Amino acid sequence: MKEAVVQEAAQKADILLQALKYIKKFEGKIIVIKYGGNAMENEELQASVFQDISMLARLGLQIVVVHGGGLKIDEELAKQGIPKKTINGLRVTDDTTLKIVVKTLKEVNKECVDGLQNVGIDAQDYTAGMFLTKTHPDTRYGHIGDIIEADSASLHKALVDGVVPVISSLGADKNGHPHNINADTAATKIAEVLKAEKLTIVTNIDGVLDADGKRIAHLSVKDIPHYIENGVIRGGMIPKVWACADAVSHGVKKAHLLDGTVPRALLLEIFTDGGIGTEIVR
Repeated sequence: MKEAVVQEAAQKADILLQALKYIKKFEGKIIVIKYGGNAMENEELQASVFQDISMLARLGLQIVVVHGGGLKIDEELAKQGIPKKTINGLRVTDDTTLKIVVKTLKEVNKECVDGLQNVGIDAQDYTAGMFLTKTHPDTRYGHIGDIIEADSASLHKALVDGVVPVISSLGADKNGHPHNINADTAATKIAEVLKAEKLTIVTNIDGVLDADGKRIAHLSVKDIPHYIENGVIRGGMIPKVWACADAVSHGVKKAHLLDGTVPRALLLEIFTDGGIGTEIVR
């Protein structure tokens, strides 16, 4: 019995020592977290994500949260009898869908801000004026926006002031017309303009899985087209993978796809040697 207790204590000490080197490595660095998927739908997992973010912030990491709300938007569309339409993993956003997207994302943002404040974090909504956008050139997508620029100055000030900015995937053109933005693309843009140390995209599965269902721990940018062509990367995973590829190709040091349904996923990914999910590398 005593040996078991000592062994357990030794294992915990090893984990703490492992974590310490990563705490030192990431202290003061900017981490952009794209939050979405099933982790938003389950209260226990939601609490786990907020607690992880609280821990990261308390350990000296500078955190920016960019969120989607796809599942909640799907639910609202279904309630109104509106079919969901996507092209290459991106939501087709007509006039009615845009109204639902804007309303739902405002609600999700408040949920995130309230949840983070409840665990002692000074979180604030930084969506308004964050993204200047233009309408996507492919008219099939409707009110989907391509990002022209993001307001990095206000984010840097927020981080210096100890605030965790929470940003919805919404933009507006120079005339104030709202646009729906893919949340992974929005998070990537934020990571790029802030020159973030890491972009972590929270997904519903354990990163990218190969044809046998095994996790691909490291995925090279050059191999992405091959995996898409063979159907290994498909549907909603396509924009997530390309978002990570874009990030590391534009100066973000690391980009990860992470399963948000795993409790303590963010801490495991950042503070352990093995990590979890898939890292996209150049």
